[in-house]
Amino acid sequence: MVAVLLGWSASARADDAYGGATEHMEVPDAGHTPVLTKPPALLQRVEPIFPEDAKAQQLQGDVVMQVDIGADGKVTDVQVLQPAGHGFDEAAVAAVKQFTFSAAEIDNVPAPVRITYTEHFVWTAPVVDAGPPELTDAGEVVDAGPQWPIRLAGRVLERASRKPVAGAQVEAEGTDVKGEAVTDADGHFELHLPPGNVGVTVRAANYQLYHTTENLTQTERLDVTYFVMPKTYGLYESSVRSQRDQKEVNRYTLDREELEKVPGSLGDPIRVIQDLPGVARAPFLSGQLIVRGSAPTDTGSYLDGVEIPLLFHFFGGPSVVNPEFLDRIDFFPGGFGPEYGRAIGGIVDVQTRAPKPNEWHGSAKIDLIDTGVYVAMPIADGLSVSAAARRSYLDAVLGVALPIAGASVTVAPVYYDYQLRVDYAPPDMKKNKFKLFFFGSDDYLTVVAPGALPGGAQFTINDHQGFQRLQGAWIWHDGITTLSTAPYVGLDDLSVGVGQFQIDANDVVVGHRENLQLDLTKWFILRSGLDFELYRSTYDAHFPAVPLSYRPFPGEQPDAPLQTLGGIINELDYGFWTEGEIHLPWRMKIFPGVRYDYYRLHGLSRNGVAPRLTIRQDFGSEDKPLTVKAAVGIYNESPGAQNLDPVFGYPQEPLQWAFQSSLGVEKRITDAINIDLTGFFNRRYDLAEPSNIIVQEKDGSLHRQLVAPSGLGRAYGLELLARHEITKHFFGWIAYTLSWSYERPNSNVDYSPSTYDERHILTLIAQYKFGNGWELGGRYRLATGVPATPTVGATFDADTESYHPISGAAGSTRQPTFSQLDLRVDKSWLFERWSLGVYLDVQNVLNETNQEGVINDYRFQTSETVPGIPFLPTLGVKGSF
Repeated sequence: MVAVLLGWSASARADDAYGGATEHMEVPDAGHTPVLTKPPALLQRVEPIFPEDAKAQQLQGDVVMQVDIGADGKVTDVQVLQPAGHGFDEAAVAAVKQFTFSAAEIDNVPAPVRITYTEHFVWTAPVVDAGPPELTDAGEVVDAGPQWPIRLAGRVLERASRKPVAGAQVEAEGTDVKGEAVTDADGHFELHLPPGNVGVTVRAANYQLYHTTENLTQTERLDVTYFVMPKTYGLYESSVRSQRDQKEVNRYTLDREELEKVPGSLGDPIRVIQDLPGVARAPFLSGQLIVRGSAPTDTGSYLDGVEIPLLFHFFGGPSVVNPEFLDRIDFFPGGFGPEYGRAIGGIVDVQTRAPKPNEWHGSAKIDLIDTGVYVAMPIADGLSVSAAARRSYLDAVLGVALPIAGASVTVAPVYYDYQLRVDYAPPDMKKNKFKLFFFGSDDYLTVVAPGALPGGAQFTINDHQGFQRLQGAWIWHDGITTLSTAPYVGLDDLSVGVGQFQIDANDVVVGHRENLQLDLTKWFILRSGLDFELYRSTYDAHFPAVPLSYRPFPGEQPDAPLQTLGGIINELDYGFWTEGEIHLPWRMKIFPGVRYDYYRLHGLSRNGVAPRLTIRQDFGSEDKPLTVKAAVGIYNESPGAQNLDPVFGYPQEPLQWAFQSSLGVEKRITDAINIDLTGFFNRRYDLAEPSNIIVQEKDGSLHRQLVAPSGLGRAYGLELLARHEITKHFFGWIAYTLSWSYERPNSNVDYSPSTYDERHILTLIAQYKFGNGWELGGRYRLATGVPATPTVGATFDADTESYHPISGAAGSTRQPTFSQLDLRVDKSWLFERWSLGVYLDVQNVLNETNQEGVINDYRFQTSETVPGIPFLPTLGVKGSF
């Protein structure tokens, strides 16, 4: 049964009730997000029998229930979520089981749904029979008084969010009059009242009681808006969302609401990926994703199905998309399905959200690092636009002289990102949805170190990375068929200058993704798709020629003529994939799949066939099962444009490959606590590695091959995630990874720990809401250091008058263990039409001196430690409407 959460309020004194609408439904594998196009409407209500004992004691109460409604509109099951006792629970369940609803529709097709429903039992004094009506001499009923016009009308909205509150009870009571009304789906109500002063009371499930006084005049109608406070203000929304069937051994799904305030993330949910099992701590200020010991370039990053070159800004900063756009993040540390390709590590798939129909929303955030704005607005029926932009001012904060290794270094980083999205769901074409999404990012970094070079020369670094993407999407759903198609185009820019070295690269990318899902039977689902991408890379490189030519004067640095290289490299990949989902009667699910990729790399063809298989078996109870899961698969990726270059690489370099396997078990202990333990083994082969071999071409000429497919890698370990899901006050998790990652550049050497080998990684997350807008969270991270190669001495070069280091055994030492505690405090206020939040995010509360690297003096005799982030408080303000 597909579970849909509806906000629902009902009253024992009301003749009707109205269901709200779910935010979204999800069918991730086909790229379609089902929508509740028609909520169930209450057709027949059975009044619950007021318990006699409660009536005698003049008691009243609210019973909150979970109600399952079948595709035919009949109630199939009722569970009490919040009991009231005194016989109210039994009476409410008995009545609701007899309710009849109109059929709910998902994507215009009748479907079963689940709602939360509140029955209000309100005690009223017995009505005294006044006897027969008074009649005139002519036998007519005496006029009881005037029929009052509408004196009071308006809407009931939720405070700050301005969402309509349906099913709210509005009562107006004066000296001689009393009126009642129930709000409709848009929160509207109307009351017929005489002039005078009346007290107005608004009662709604899950909202605090609201009371005010109105003065009604003889000649005017009063239109009002009442903003009611949620009972959960300052608490987490703990209501259950629709659950997505999981087909992978490991898929960690993060929701924006849960993760915006995790300490150390600076309000960016995507950064929380770095706190999950299987992810090593990123190198200092890099923001790289290192998954299960593989290189950062081996993990694919997607935004709405479009592959993007980078996920984070400079310094491991915020992600390249405004958090307000985020809907969810799916992270696959391995074993992902055939819909993903061109990666031999993991996958991060970030999904954005469409704004709610007919609702204005916006926010602005300001802190010590950047400022961002977001706005979403309806344009016409079914048409909405949302946009966001962000700009850092790290250049103003850090753009000062900093003493590093005896030099005065000026660091000036700055980043931008921007998004514009248009969504259209035609009212007369309810099976179709359209989207146009433009997004981009730009990062600039300048480092100036005066006198850092021999002879007092200035050393500079200039770095620019940027990309833009324009994606269109069409989603069509009809019955058992869901089809999505998404073409896209984009530009990538890279410019790196280090001293005399300068490289500029520009990429043009054209791609298309198409997914089809057929729900053939309840036992079998078929998915398939096309994944096409074309890269055209243009580059220019300028660098000093080697060997150095001459020395102008004795004792000066030699001059070197600049060498210029350039070229164009084309990469084309046609990916085709298919996957089945088989449900067996003994609660086993099997997901066999295969992906075929045809690569055209620098004029040469490569082919890759990658079969994959996942099996999940449930044991025990259905609500808290013990699940055993296993996956095996083959994965491949391009060796990269830089390794295909005729000068710097090897144009015939083959694809890079990986075999991934995992076996795990997960168990839901309680409704809120789930434990997941997974073991994995990965083997990577045909990895592009630097080489210096001489090869003979077909014409007999000799050629130095600078890159060869000689690299091998392997990684294995255990991952543990103990997660406490969101309840009203708390959520958090414990993530622990024990792993080994080894690499072998060629057959002449043995395996040694890889650059990304972190043996132990522990992360503790705890977040608590006290209510009334106060929230406190903490994050603690502990990670053993990565391998390092020591410098054991140096030699002096008289020709260049410089020292060259002598290195010890590669990876024979390790960086010290990393330890850091981060804390965050939030306080929020809800006003009638907007909300305000203030936070203090403190990184490295204990001011641990974590060593991130070593800088040697020019003779390589002394060294200084490069420390990590010190005690760093960040104060921020966010307003939303």
